[in-house]
Amino acid sequence: MMNSEDEEDTPLEQELALDLWEGQFEFVGEGYGGDGDGGGGGSGTVHITPPPRLGNNGVKKTEAHAWCEDLTEQVQMLQQQVSVLADNQNNTDDRYTRAKQDSAALQARVHMLEEQLRESELRAEERLQEEQKRHRELMVRIEREKQLQVENCTIRLQTLELEGASLREECTRLRSQVERLRAEKQASEELRGEEQVMLAALREELQTLRDIERRTKDERRVNAQFVEELNSEIDRLKAERKGADIMEAHSQSELNGQLHDDLTGRLHELQVEVTSLRHQNKNLQETVEELQAQMLTRSLEEGRNLLTGVGNGNSLAEELEAMSAQELRDKTEEQITLEKMRTALKEQQEVNSQLRSYIDGILLNIVDNYPQLLEVKTH
Repeated sequence: MMNSEDEEDTPLEQELALDLWEGQFEFVGEGYGGDGDGGGGGSGTVHITPPPRLGNNGVKKTEAHAWCEDLTEQVQMLQQQVSVLADNQNNTDDRYTRAKQDSAALQARVHMLEEQLRESELRAEERLQEEQKRHRELMVRIEREKQLQVENCTIRLQTLELEGASLREECTRLRSQVERLRAEKQASEELRGEEQVMLAALREELQTLRDIERRTKDERRVNAQFVEELNSEIDRLKAERKGADIMEAHSQSELNGQLHDDLTGRLHELQVEVTSLRHQNKNLQETVEELQAQMLTRSLEEGRNLLTGVGNGNSLAEELEAMSAQELRDKTEEQITLEKMRTALKEQQEVNSQLRSYIDGILLNIVDNYPQLLEVKTH
């Protein structure tokens, strides 16, 4: 703290060196008195008395007059500088006084703060010692509580181990009992399942026997109806054949003859198949496919014959080319009738094909499910 005070006094001493200028200048005359209101007063204002006027009435100034005027101006300038220096000295004195006061106040504050710092350090040291003491006591208490807790946990762990051992023994006993009960339950369920399977098998067998009996009756009735339908279909085809012979002459008679022969052969084939279905089950499908291919081939051949006119002279296309417009108009009705007959014939062929497929399906079903019916019918 003393060093800072010396540093603060050094510039102040430099400022005090300006006091040496005070009293260096002394002015004489009416305007400058020793104790009056002159330049040595506190106001710092200098009153300059002008030089006495000469008796030449301003006609011509001598060198002395000029020198006096210059000297007067210089004196006035010096007086102004002295006034400024006096003002600066006053300001410097004020600053020095304030600086000394501030320095004293700061020094007092520094001493006070140092005292406070020492007191704070003492209090902090006392507080630290108290906290350390309290923490040591707390650590001792916590250590003692921890030891007690460890002992309690050890005792509880031993108790739980004993309980766990007894529970494991009980669990083993209960598990063996559960396994035994489960085995008994499974055996009873298996026995009940076998009984249910036997009961279901007996029910299915009974239902199967009833279905076989019912289907046998139905098949007998269907077969009888089917035979009647076949006979009626043959009669109808014979009648259509006669009508077709009248309308289409040789080509239609040949077609109906082939259809009649085909139906007759098919009926004969079905009768033969009824007696030998058990031994010809695999060959039956191939026979049906071959017959369908033959029917398709015959239908194509008949259509081609109608267009090309094989066996009847010119073809239909040549006849159309040879005909004139008048002949075409005359034969339009005949062509329409012929087309209707061909359409009816084609529909009849499709019906016959569907009927054959239905018969084949019935026979295959009989062969697969009820071969005993065929044996009865054969005998």
